[in-house]
Amino acid sequence: MVQALHSQEHVTIPKEVFLSCAGVHSRMEEIKQKTSVLIEDCIAGDVSRVEAITAEIDPKKKTEFELMARAIISKALDEPQHCKACVSLTGALNVLLPALPSGTQGKKNETFLHAILDVFQTEFEEISVDSSVQTFSNEEDTGAVLGALRATQINPNRIRAVVHFAGHLYRHGLLGNGVVRMMVQELLDNGEAEAAHELLWFTGAVTNNIEQQHCNLGTVLEDVEDRSDGASSEGISSAERRRLSSS
Repeated sequence: MVQALHSQEHVTIPKEVFLSCAGVHSRMEEIKQKTSVLIEDCIAGDVSRVEAITAEIDPKKKTEFELMARAIISKALDEPQHCKACVSLTGALNVLLPALPSGTQGKKNETFLHAILDVFQTEFEEISVDSSVQTFSNEEDTGAVLGALRATQINPNRIRAVVHFAGHLYRHGLLGNGVVRMMVQELLDNGEAEAAHELLWFTGAVTNNIEQQHCNLGTVLEDVEDRSDGASSEGISSAERRRLSSS
């Protein structure tokens, strides 16, 4: 009986597939590199090249929006001192970049702000304790598990960075009160009262009693409803509704 021998040397990749993969990789690297240049320029206070570099990037797909969004948010959360510059760049790109077709009939076009909020939502959810832990019947066991999760999974500096990024988004009119209210509630529910208080400080809704904020969260932000910097454009409202409905 003769057994056929197969060698990897005979496995070939079609040229067109190889070139396509190489082209996609090259495009991704170009987007990341040019987005990094935009970030560094904004940190340095130099906006002279923003329009030109943005035009060079010229994203055509939702995935390219998301790639740019991840680069900006990664910089902001890894180096919180640059949150304000990253949010300023976000606002500029949301104006400069045209919305992309959603690809789904009846669904609104995708804006760059949608991409930022989607990526940021993922980052915020990662610092939240998994709700499945709440299935423990013994409160002491549940408390111990929650404490262990926070100690091993949640970096206080990361939470602070997320709060700062959200605060600057709010101040730039890119995040509305509904989303801020939801974030504060989740932070309080996860025992992150200090972070919730800091987020409220960013929105101008600080009170002296954090427990009062927890009990009357529905009214805490009423005083800042009229001070929101116009986060009411069609695209922003759509993003907020989608974020809240998925919570």
